[in-house]
Amino acid sequence: MAEMGLSAGMLGLLGSTYFIVFAVAQVPCGVLLDHYGPRLINTTLLMIAAAGAVIFASATEPIMLAIGRGVIGLGCATCFMGTLVVFSRWFPPRRFPLMAAIASGVGGGGALVATTPLAITAEWLGWRGTFLFVSAITALVAIMVWLLVRNAPPGKPFHEGPRETFTSALRGVGEVARNRQLRLLLPLNTVSYGSIMVVLGLWGAPYLRDVHGLNTVGAADILMAMALSSMVGGLAYAWLAPRLGSIKTLVLAGGSATAAIFVVFAILPPTDHYLLLLLLSLLGLAGSYPILIVSHVRMLAPKRLVGRALTLSNLFSFGGVGLLQLLSGWVIGFFTVTNGARPPSAYSALFWCVAGLAAVAVLIYVWIQDPDLEMTDPA
Repeated sequence: MAEMGLSAGMLGLLGSTYFIVFAVAQVPCGVLLDHYGPRLINTTLLMIAAAGAVIFASATEPIMLAIGRGVIGLGCATCFMGTLVVFSRWFPPRRFPLMAAIASGVGGGGALVATTPLAITAEWLGWRGTFLFVSAITALVAIMVWLLVRNAPPGKPFHEGPRETFTSALRGVGEVARNRQLRLLLPLNTVSYGSIMVVLGLWGAPYLRDVHGLNTVGAADILMAMALSSMVGGLAYAWLAPRLGSIKTLVLAGGSATAAIFVVFAILPPTDHYLLLLLLSLLGLAGSYPILIVSHVRMLAPKRLVGRALTLSNLFSFGGVGLLQLLSGWVIGFFTVTNGARPPSAYSALFWCVAGLAAVAVLIYVWIQDPDLEMTDPA
């Protein structure tokens, strides 16, 4: 990006454009998923993502980079939720948490590919060539989705009754939003993923360097372990849920443990590398319960509204990431940087804030009903 002389502000805009467009697209995409089915919508949007990568690779001005990022964000808007809508038709509720965790794990594997392997590819092809390569792969995946994916099993139509009119589909968004159980779930949905991303996606490496004296490689190794443990944790939660017969119990345990670990970090003095590895791995494991929240959302909505319910949930999840990262910047910004490092008290204040928000969200979730894993479709 140095060839365009991008300012810090423009880099920030490029970083946020993807997520802003992704979040704004969630509810409209939920309507489209329920109306037309994920096979058509995911195929179409993946082709749009491929076009966005071409725009980005061809950009000669910063504004075109931002447009390309935005188009990619739109194209990726239903990748995960569209997959879950397919799962809601093909698998019973008891198996849904595991299938969702597997899909999330595959996505996590993609995120790992986007680190060192992507950097190596960029060294080989350059950043423009890399985005053109990604565009070609994305278009190929879109074609595979169209050829291989079916919205529902043979003999079971995607729409079990007459297809909704588009106006009725829009009214369904309001029906989802009025669901009291969903409203009780949304605070934890907003905080759960965001609290982990405060560490994994933003302040984890600076914290490890400023407070515990780790170098860049050492901090990256520990955060990689946290990311891997989060993938394992999601599968573990999904495996346990049908065996315990309860999603609520596991979510309460995961949310409470996550809040408690943030309290530990808030009071932890400079410590040993191996203890940090253990604690952050535990945070990754405990904090991977959002996959069960997704499963809970699916069980709150009848099949005709699953796409709208899941994308509304995803809007709050990604919105929570943005809000918590904004809040974290405000909290950390209250403290003075000395010799290039922030004081331990800055991170302590941040971790207390995250722990408090997580605890409040867990207390609200206590009042929700535990979904029946043996149900077929809620009324």
